[in-house]
Amino acid sequence: MKSKLTGNVVLGFIFCMVLLLPGISYAHGMLLILEEPGVLRVEYDGGGFSPRTEVTIYDKEGNELGKGLVDEEGKYYFDPSLNVHRAVADDGMGHRAEYKEGVQEKSLPKIPVIIGVFAVIAVITIIFNKRANQKQQQQ
Repeated sequence: MKSKLTGNVVLGFIFCMVLLLPGISYAHGMLLILEEPGVLRVEYDGGGFSPRTEVTIYDKEGNELGKGLVDEEGKYYFDPSLNVHRAVADDGMGHRAEYKEGVQEKSLPKIPVIIGVFAVIAVITIIFNKRANQKQQQQ
């Protein structure tokens, strides 16, 4: 009885940790995409954007070139002649995205990552249950 309870507690703990980890949580991330020279688009991973998102653009030395809110389409317009090396979008609610000149956006496909997370949880649970059963049989 004790080993079953321990296994359930461990499983519950792991499940809660997975839900609380921000790197694994997929509620919605934020993306900052250069659509064309002079236009940056902000959007959440699942679509949409916050109208209070502020975008700040910087040059190569880190000097601020401009700052402003996105428009009703989630776009921030700036002078295309500016040499923007980096831009940061912040919605004021904890979501942040960054654009860097010449760096491709890397994203993992969500379904395989989610399946992988649950597979790891299952393996850990099986290991703990086997150990608990072995201890119980030895007694």
